[in-house]
Amino acid sequence: MSKHYTIEVAVNAQPIEHLAKLNGVNGIHISVYGGIPDSPLNGGRNNFLLDNYLVFGRFLFSISTDQLSLALKRFYENIEKANSKGIPYYLALTNMFVSQKELTPENMYPVDRLVEISRKYGVKNGLTLYSKVLEDHIRNKYGDELVYISSCTKYTVPERILSPKETLKMYLEDAQKYDYVVLTPQDSRREQLMVEAAKEHPQKIMAICNSYCLNSCNCYQHYELFSKENKKSLLTIKAGDVLINSMLFMVPRLTNCSALTEAFRKSNYKEIALMQLRSGIVNFKLGRGFGEDFLDQLVGIISDFKPAETLV
Repeated sequence: MSKHYTIEVAVNAQPIEHLAKLNGVNGIHISVYGGIPDSPLNGGRNNFLLDNYLVFGRFLFSISTDQLSLALKRFYENIEKANSKGIPYYLALTNMFVSQKELTPENMYPVDRLVEISRKYGVKNGLTLYSKVLEDHIRNKYGDELVYISSCTKYTVPERILSPKETLKMYLEDAQKYDYVVLTPQDSRREQLMVEAAKEHPQKIMAICNSYCLNSCNCYQHYELFSKENKKSLLTIKAGDVLINSMLFMVPRLTNCSALTEAFRKSNYKEIALMQLRSGIVNFKLGRGFGEDFLDQLVGIISDFKPAETLV
């Protein structure tokens, strides 16, 4: 296999020991990503999900101070364990609404630890980012010590769904400023867009291979909800507020949200991955949730793929 491929895997979706066995096989390199427990900088998933960290004795959505301490301890242990096995760890800090006043020593401490552990093991960790305020702060402090990834959440606007032509232009512009650019779930299924993006920046474009979001879904609305909800600490969050906000958001979308159908009938991730490979994609992301267990199959698909089949 002449090409080098990367697969970004959600933390806790697979044991790190298993990831270590796959890392480097057939030119495939594994990385891990996830948010910081109870951080207002997270945006891609609700903080109360805790990236599947198991917290015993927890009641509904909130956690105690001791439970948060345990989640943070496991979080740092995972970074250290991954790095000790040569696997990079990428923090998913994609909140849309980061303010300057939130760049406190407490909120930024996990990034400091990420760099500290990176230096210890000689593994280049990184960040997936949305906010320019947060990005500028981190770049000014750490420069090229970190990998910088442009989040798929950036390629949405509140008032309408952007066209493939519009998002392609944005990807190509951002590819000059970031180490990787993550395509939206919808664009991760658009063959011609991926051919054009990969042709320009073959090593920087990253596609989501367990993509199932409908083309008619404006993902901005989901990201906006998660970003706002994550400003509330899990130490004080009220279950009633979470349930009410979730119902108000979901009820109008019950008839056209693909997440509901995905729970009962999974998309053909193999077909999507093969199409991405033919389009010239070499960087893959397994999104959190449905399909995050597709890793072993994806490694097999990439290993069996013949690069001569690409359309680029």
